[in-house]
Amino acid sequence: MKSMLRNLAVLGALVAAPALAQDIRLAGIFDGDGAAKFQTVIDAFQAANPGMTVTMENTAGSGAAMYPDMLRTAMASGDPADAFFMWGGTVAGPFIKAGQVMPLNDVYKQYSWSERFPKWIIDRLGVDGKTYGVPFHGQGMGLFYRKDIFEANGLTVPTTYAEMENVCTVLQAAGIHCATTGGKFGWHVMRLVDWFIETSCGPDVHDGLNALTESWDQPCVVASYQKLADRIAKGRLVPDFLNVSPDDARFAIYQGKAAMILEGPWFEPAITDAGVDPSVYSFFLPPTDHAPDRYSAFPEQWMIAAGSKNPAAAAKFLDYITNAETIKAHPDAFGASATIGITPDCAKLPITCQIVDITQSDRPAYPPTDQAFEKELMDTFFEVQDGIVAGKLTPADCAALMQKQAAAWKAKQG
Repeated sequence: MKSMLRNLAVLGALVAAPALAQDIRLAGIFDGDGAAKFQTVIDAFQAANPGMTVTMENTAGSGAAMYPDMLRTAMASGDPADAFFMWGGTVAGPFIKAGQVMPLNDVYKQYSWSERFPKWIIDRLGVDGKTYGVPFHGQGMGLFYRKDIFEANGLTVPTTYAEMENVCTVLQAAGIHCATTGGKFGWHVMRLVDWFIETSCGPDVHDGLNALTESWDQPCVVASYQKLADRIAKGRLVPDFLNVSPDDARFAIYQGKAAMILEGPWFEPAITDAGVDPSVYSFFLPPTDHAPDRYSAFPEQWMIAAGSKNPAAAAKFLDYITNAETIKAHPDAFGASATIGITPDCAKLPITCQIVDITQSDRPAYPPTDQAFEKELMDTFFEVQDGIVAGKLTPADCAALMQKQAAAWKAKQG
């Protein structure tokens, strides 16, 4: 608490503070290519701010399965990064509850950040009237698909779930898997399960399941797990994916062995980086057969650690990297930026532009489950999901076990 009060005072005095030599440590999940692109932004910041240095510490590839634990370990040791990348929702919740991150309301006023970002993203980063994160991306997810494969098989983009099933049937007859996914870490398969829940249960029940106000042990949840089980049994997903990483799962669509993959805007530059022709890819939101027809979306943010040694410098760096002029000068480093008015080069990233148009609209979205559940309950979700993938649990078993663990988790919360 003392360190947080000290750091709040430092932040409040930022405008009047003299220039000092300061090292800023930044933790993130950039892969090698992403880190190289972001380093150009760091270099520009350092050139514009003599005496300030930024060191990037990356944990690539694990997603929300491992990265938060690494952050917690650093915070428990008393030596956290000054600022760190984080998703929204309950992935960030434990850090807020533990007092390990700083509320940034005063800094928002200082830098006029409330005018810089969409309201829905800022709202997702707040708790009890306090805002704890600085928006980085607004990420919408859907199905990237191979246009050439669709065209060769006389297929069009499905607008209903039944049409989607027909697409998979036609592809299967042609010896092509409907989609590819990676089971390692859990969150890639989770995206499919989330879509199945939204489709089978509808928006209101889906929201209730996330809030634990609805029972998981009900027919629509069983039906959702059955959809996953059926896709595995029928060979509509590339087989033996339980221990395949999400990055490695992409090879099946690159090679034309699968026609679709559920990803976000980060996948478009990955296509080019893999040396694959991007012109054969397009994108659509998977149909849910419900009104509103929602899609999966989430914010990504930067947070400042309560134990930061240089919170004022960290805030200055976050202001720099979310400034429109900085993003325009380094477009390859930012992708689907959360800063209002910023879009990528649509000639280079047409699909990302399509996704940004959606995320900056008022179309409703549902959060990925790993932003709705805290880690302990999310681990159960992954365990149950893996039971279906491994053939060890029936859909009914999964629904019952999920409800049992959800009830036990709620009881522990008091």
